[in-house]
Amino acid sequence: MSFLRIPSWLLLVLACLLWFAALGFVALWPQHPTGARQLRWKDAAGQPLASAPSSCGRDTRFPLLAQQNRVWVPCPAAPDLPGGGIALLQPTRGEARLLAPMPEQIALERVEGLLPGTGGLVGLVYRASTRSSSPGGVVDVLVAAVMDEEGWQVPPERLPGGAGSRLLGLGWSGHRLEVALAPARGEDTRAEAADAVLVRVGDTELPLTITREEMCLYLPDCIVRAAYRAAQAGWRFLLEDGGALREVKDSGASVMEGQSLQVLAGLDLRVAGRLRPASIPATHRLEPDGSILPSEPPPSGLRPLPSPSVAEGSRLVPLSRSRPEQGPGVIHEWEDQRWYTAFGSDGSLRVGEGSRPLAAVALLDGPCIHLSSGFLVPSSRGLTLLTPEGCHVGLTGSGQRADPLNLLEHLERSHVPHSIPALLWLLLGLPLLLLPVGLLRWPRDSERRLLAGALLASCYLISALPLIPWLLPLLS
Repeated sequence: MSFLRIPSWLLLVLACLLWFAALGFVALWPQHPTGARQLRWKDAAGQPLASAPSSCGRDTRFPLLAQQNRVWVPCPAAPDLPGGGIALLQPTRGEARLLAPMPEQIALERVEGLLPGTGGLVGLVYRASTRSSSPGGVVDVLVAAVMDEEGWQVPPERLPGGAGSRLLGLGWSGHRLEVALAPARGEDTRAEAADAVLVRVGDTELPLTITREEMCLYLPDCIVRAAYRAAQAGWRFLLEDGGALREVKDSGASVMEGQSLQVLAGLDLRVAGRLRPASIPATHRLEPDGSILPSEPPPSGLRPLPSPSVAEGSRLVPLSRSRPEQGPGVIHEWEDQRWYTAFGSDGSLRVGEGSRPLAAVALLDGPCIHLSSGFLVPSSRGLTLLTPEGCHVGLTGSGQRADPLNLLEHLERSHVPHSIPALLWLLLGLPLLLLPVGLLRWPRDSERRLLAGALLASCYLISALPLIPWLLPLLS
């Protein structure tokens, strides 16, 4: 038996070295760039969907809204979603879910108003096309709804005012959404000489009509351009009065006078839930107290892109997103920080903050190839870069990967048969073979027990060594 002692120990040592090498590789794996994660899509009933609806995120006024760890994405009407819908993306749960689809008779075309409320509520006003017996057969109307992560709190309902009604603004009265709109009547197809109608969504007590005379004080050239609900002060209206811009209360009392009418064209009305195209930069912004302040001009050499909004309480805060006129990548600006994302020549997602060089944080392939031009939004872990289709990468506050794929997740993405059992055998095969021998202390004789362990270790080596050259290309 003394002759078998040396090769027995050698076999056990070699098997243990291979096992520790496999464990070390697993421990070091998260330090290397891994693939992006993908959300699992479900319908409103919780049934799995094969993929995201094709139109999600194509509304350039409202590509998405980040609210804590929830991201709201509009999905305009498309052949695979006839009425359109709203999707809720939750990267922390790895899930994307469609709220109940919009009714096809008021299908979502373009979101015009969006305002977060307390308790995770989000108020929504969108423009829809509905069939009519009038010439042309189709007219556009305004539709309002209230949603939260549980679904529709108030399902989409058509607002009064008829075709061509113009949204003035949104506001919250406690947990109830109020909408101010200017209805089009008769020949006034642009609703410029209209009264203001206040609607409390999901409540039959309103609408309440505030006449144009009450707001404009009988000024003949007055046009109501916007409305917002000031905190504890009721509704306020912005009026175009000839060559000036005035603000009045719903009682008609003047609040602000003397502003230049030129301010109106570049006025950011997010406080009223109003959205504007990214291609038209704002020159001024309306504050909750009614003051109008100048906005910072966009940096030169950058082309604005559709940008996400961030919910801070009941306010919408823009998160700037732009593309350099020269050079690759996308620039994201948030809380005085500037982040760069770009697609590397090696197929990697590269991220850098400020003047730091861009570092590879993920490998992009398949449906996530365009993630580098996605949307960067704040989350509980730091930042999340994602696309409306559900590809996402979590980043720390310093720009490092926060949610790398582990080896099992990586191999699952490769769709190679038996790759996961092969890795599990490399990691667990040796202890599974040797532990019973050690615990049962069989055979009783120590030298024979050593020989049995050596034979089991040789079985592990013979079966594991061929797996290494097969698995390594899958893990590269």
